[in-house]
Amino acid sequence: MPPREGLRKRLRSSDYACQFLTHDSPVHRLRPHWKIAIGTLLSACAVGARTPAEFLLLLTVVLGYFFAARLTLYDLWRDSRLLVMQGAVVISAYSLLHGQSGLWPGVRTSVQIILFYLPGAVFLHTTKSRDLMEGLSRVIPYRLSFLLFVSLRFVPFFLREMEEIAAAQRLRGARLLPREMLDPRNWKDLYNCLLVPLMVRALKTADEVAKSAEARGFGLEKERTYFDAKAFHGETSASTLVINDRPLCLGPDSQCLDQISSKEKYENF
Repeated sequence: MPPREGLRKRLRSSDYACQFLTHDSPVHRLRPHWKIAIGTLLSACAVGARTPAEFLLLLTVVLGYFFAARLTLYDLWRDSRLLVMQGAVVISAYSLLHGQSGLWPGVRTSVQIILFYLPGAVFLHTTKSRDLMEGLSRVIPYRLSFLLFVSLRFVPFFLREMEEIAAAQRLRGARLLPREMLDPRNWKDLYNCLLVPLMVRALKTADEVAKSAEARGFGLEKERTYFDAKAFHGETSASTLVINDRPLCLGPDSQCLDQISSKEKYENF
């Protein structure tokens, strides 16, 4: 790999916002319920912060948590750029309505929204839906956990869809560049060329997901099973030892496999 491509790959670890990344980081190794607790605490602090000192302290903690997951500055920009643009609109609106006295409330509201959102972005970057559903299915019905966390997993999907729709519509002449959105006359293109196609795509995707779940028998049983990777790998290793004709005892009755014929050992594999 050329040095420039290697540097670009390190700087751009994700292809789209909130993409799950298989890094080995302290945040990835946390159990899902701990990540939920940390994210809830940080988001609650974002809602309760009022002074610049509190925001500065909270920003330091949130960014430390974000980068502890081995995420990059590019990931931070991909995750928060829409909120940054929204913040510019909020600050402008506050300033127009309240004059100079509305500047700080606009900045405070914009920063609160970003700080409230970033812990959730870290959660999506570092957690598989299956891992979280497996833990929460012991507390809430698995249908509800499936609905909740599949919805969360669709957040990056629709962000990517929005980027693709916007790029295609700009090629057709729609005025959807960030600087063009500052002109209220272009908001008609935002609604007709971006929001309406995105809502149609969302409804179509929801219908496809529902039909796929129904075809797989989702909801027919009160409980559901989960794939245990550790158990699977353990059985695979045991089968490999059997192929090499090495004695191994498995199961609760400790049946020794060295007493099984070679043909049966091969069939067990």
